[in-house]
Amino acid sequence: MKKHWKFIEKSVVFLCVLCICVKLVFQLIVPKFFLDNAWPTTSTYLGFYQMAENSIDVLCFGSSHAASFFLPQELYNKCGIRSYNLGCEQQNLITSYFWLKEALRFQKPKVVLLDCYILFEYRPEEPLNSAESCTRKAFDYMHWSSVKKDAVKTICKLDENQSELSYYLPNIRYHTRWKELSENDFTYAEKSQHYELKGYAPFSHYGRNQNFVPFECGVSEEKIEMVPLMKEYLEKITQLCAQEDISLILIKTPSTYQNIGKHNTIEQYATEHKLAFLDFNEKAVYEECNYCFAQDNSDDGHGNLWGAQKVTNYIGKFLIENYNDICRDDWQWERTKSCYEEIKKDYTLIYTTDIDTYLTLLQDTRYTIFISVRDECADALKDTTLNHLKNLGLEADLKGKFRYSYLAVLSNGVLTEQLVSEKIEFHASLENNSLFYTITSAGFTCGNISSIIIDGAEKSKNGRGINIVVYCNDTRKVIDSVCFDTHTAENMAYR
Repeated sequence: MKKHWKFIEKSVVFLCVLCICVKLVFQLIVPKFFLDNAWPTTSTYLGFYQMAENSIDVLCFGSSHAASFFLPQELYNKCGIRSYNLGCEQQNLITSYFWLKEALRFQKPKVVLLDCYILFEYRPEEPLNSAESCTRKAFDYMHWSSVKKDAVKTICKLDENQSELSYYLPNIRYHTRWKELSENDFTYAEKSQHYELKGYAPFSHYGRNQNFVPFECGVSEEKIEMVPLMKEYLEKITQLCAQEDISLILIKTPSTYQNIGKHNTIEQYATEHKLAFLDFNEKAVYEECNYCFAQDNSDDGHGNLWGAQKVTNYIGKFLIENYNDICRDDWQWERTKSCYEEIKKDYTLIYTTDIDTYLTLLQDTRYTIFISVRDECADALKDTTLNHLKNLGLEADLKGKFRYSYLAVLSNGVLTEQLVSEKIEFHASLENNSLFYTITSAGFTCGNISSIIIDGAEKSKNGRGINIVVYCNDTRKVIDSVCFDTHTAENMAYR
């Protein structure tokens, strides 16, 4: 009998170890999208599960338009409203519906914001009106429950190309990823803890579309039909919100893809179902929030940080005016204020053109700074600039060093600094050998080049003067590359 028990015990231990190993393999092979990606989808969904239960009053759903425009920290800082953005790339209405059901297992929101972009035809060749890969991103990190089981069953019924088994055994879907594994796959535990932006996907650049013109309501009765499947799930979302006593607000963020026909269709639906509808492409709303498409959009459909602030603040004002008992303090948003300020500082940095101001902003332990001179940098170098370089910890005196080569690397202190009349090349690594770089500097007479190669990619602007590349240690990506031409009095910045 004892032999049998020992055999059973060994079998149980073996099965437990096997299950753990299988789980780890599945975790390793599923794609991950953390804050070092344009769309931090993994951070969005894993972070949601770490929020305290019943602490979120406003939830946002929708496509990447929603992810780039709705800014929970801004809403909290300005209005004291606790919110979370559960939007993601190409989020169709089926995904929105099931993620709303999942969210209601842990939260009791008073308001749901729903972006309406994918109500209309987007990917007609796809059964779900959006790419299969984006649907997988949204559900791979949903916890297993009856909600996920229903979602998987529904998705695979609607899309015959998808298999239910591949959701349970993700190696079926991702078996080719073994060749593509990256740092994120092996630093899952660390990266998954960074969800400070609560689902918001920040963008810094200007789209500069000068042709966008908001439309006026009432100028046309045209209507464009919703995709039937999307309308069906919009109805389900509307019914679910009504059952849970949640106010549903339909939203369309600034986009060249919105037009009066789509607006009229959504407005009619909102009127019939007694829902609020905010369309930021409508002239009255657009002008009220002082929106400028060329400056506030990062492209034709996504907002940059400044556009997101304007849209979010308008929504915040609307919420305060129309809903009671929605503002309160909460440590989960208080503790992430500094992270939001850091993002704003990063985006200020990349549009700064004055070298002295720029060097002042670089005094931040989050940054690794690469400096390389090409051609000539000393002729018009100001004393104030030299002082700012010294404040960073650099010691070389560039004054009068006409056509010298110079390079420096700083990361919580000076890692290297070299000033000579010959060409210089320096190789090293950061982050426990996970980030390799080569930096080269050559004055006019000894090569005339600036090169800053980080993980095999050239990042230097290779311009005359001082070339600077800034790498953020938190997000683990280059956030700026600029050249200041300190050979001329203007010290012009080139990006």
